[in-house]
Amino acid sequence: MKNRVRIKDIAEKAGVSKGTVDRVLHKRGNVSPEARQKVLEAIEELDYQRNIIASALAYNRVWKIAALLPRPEEDPFWQQPKIGMDRAYRAVRDYGVTVDFYHFSEANSAEFMTASIEVLEGSYDAVLVAPIFAKEGHDFLDRCHDQGLKYVQINTYLPREDDSFICYIGQDSYQSGMLAAKLLSFGVAEGDTAMILHLEKAVYNSMHLLEKEKGFKDFFEQNPDKSIVFHHTSFEDIFNLDAFSEFLRKTFEEHPNIAGIFVSTSRAFHLVEVLEIMGLSQMKVLGFDLIDANLGHLESNKINFLINQNPLKQGYLGIINIFNHLVLKKEVKQIQYLPLDVVMRENMQYYIKVEEELHLII
Repeated sequence: MKNRVRIKDIAEKAGVSKGTVDRVLHKRGNVSPEARQKVLEAIEELDYQRNIIASALAYNRVWKIAALLPRPEEDPFWQQPKIGMDRAYRAVRDYGVTVDFYHFSEANSAEFMTASIEVLEGSYDAVLVAPIFAKEGHDFLDRCHDQGLKYVQINTYLPREDDSFICYIGQDSYQSGMLAAKLLSFGVAEGDTAMILHLEKAVYNSMHLLEKEKGFKDFFEQNPDKSIVFHHTSFEDIFNLDAFSEFLRKTFEEHPNIAGIFVSTSRAFHLVEVLEIMGLSQMKVLGFDLIDANLGHLESNKINFLINQNPLKQGYLGIINIFNHLVLKKEVKQIQYLPLDVVMRENMQYYIKVEEELHLII
């Protein structure tokens, strides 16, 4: 069996002190380029494998992580990443990791800023954030960088180049819009109108919605075979059925050839319920996410397709990647797109079973 290489062995090989070796291993600076190079060469020659877990435990420090997310009670989608984060926390808590949750309303960017200030004042080592508001999200990430606070983005990707950015985990929003358009194109005919509907406030400050819309529009512009007309619109007050019904009535009057609607968030079930009231349940509908309300309408064929964004995995992998980066000092891939699963009535039971197994495994 190969003898274990010690820091002392590396120091002797490199002709430096043990303290210098320790500083190189833990990337703490105050080492000349020449000494650093000698240590790295000695590490390679001796085939040193650092026991990172033992090292982390030996330092007996706490790694504080903040999670900044929309309130799950307002949108069932956000229950899933929180479940994933809880599972990840259970896997890493014995290594001194803590996770604190901060929440804000999806409809209120001021609440996002208030919660983000609390995170910045909390002396955290890293934050996992869904930066759904483009302007406020960039402002927050700028301040994270200024403070040296590492961050992981989920659900919404704001392109960053600073060294505080660990990674993004989630869907490719542009490609998900392209995929939605392609699926919807199978159900609409020559000259029909395909509509993307944002059931969300402050749509044009939401990067992931803008990217979905762009992908949706680009598909039809790049594939003019059926001469399908593109239309986009948004509505905020989804819990006011009368107002939503009137909004849709006017939309259909102005665009009588609408044959299919893509809901850009997890709220397709709201649209289906109003379409039923209006006697338009034959409309082709496509949406996102395997929440119970959507799955019920998928089963009854009132929603034709759902695109699964794997929110549980987003939350789980977000915490795990922070752990790998901070504690294990592993290199982390910055852009981690998750698969865009197409779910329909015929295969929904498979995905429901997979989700149930993930709840047990993760």
